[in-house]
Amino acid sequence: MSYSQQNSGHERFPYAMYNNTLGIHQVVHPHQISDHPSFIDMPISSASNPSIQYSGSTSHSVEKFVPMNIPQYNKDGSSTVMFQVNTERNSLSIPLEKCLQPSGAHLKDAQEIMFPTVDRTQVQTFNLVIAWPGYDTVEFPIDIGTNERPITRADLARQIAYHFFGFFIQCDNGHLTQRSLFQWKVGGRDGYKFHQIRLSTFWNIEGTSWAASVRVLENA
Repeated sequence: MSYSQQNSGHERFPYAMYNNTLGIHQVVHPHQISDHPSFIDMPISSASNPSIQYSGSTSHSVEKFVPMNIPQYNKDGSSTVMFQVNTERNSLSIPLEKCLQPSGAHLKDAQEIMFPTVDRTQVQTFNLVIAWPGYDTVEFPIDIGTNERPITRADLARQIAYHFFGFFIQCDNGHLTQRSLFQWKVGGRDGYKFHQIRLSTFWNIEGTSWAASVRVLENA
């Protein structure tokens, strides 16, 4: 599956370098996701989790954290980026679909510079670790920009959204198979869909390895 390369607002990210890996790391846009057959139908899931919260933005729905199997070494939260909808009071997350908007219009503090203390002559890329329950752990590159043009919160959210979309495509196509915890299935008729996923935080695991805390939105 391939998508046309268009201006994403963060032109430095080398999407073309990753096109040989299942052809999924190209720029994608909301209309392409909404038109993809794997992400249209709402899933039927019996997953249960004690960290369920009611969503203030969607009626008759609940949000729950996805329990990624990742150790957190920086437990003080000092290396954590939050993502919130700018029009919602007390927002705790933002839909990944909205993160794909080029302007970052839905995101609070979208143009804030990220990782201002990082010397980008020494480090240009972080690794996004996705350890979805029941699936093998995968990693994706996050381009953090240059000292002259550092990444913004909107740029960061967009790259995270791209990579989660790629992860969902791999699961839906069978390139990544689930081995356990089947209540967290991704794709297919009875698994979670991309449009249900909300981004909450991006936090440092250790060194240049980072993870995204995400929530799934489902009918109550």
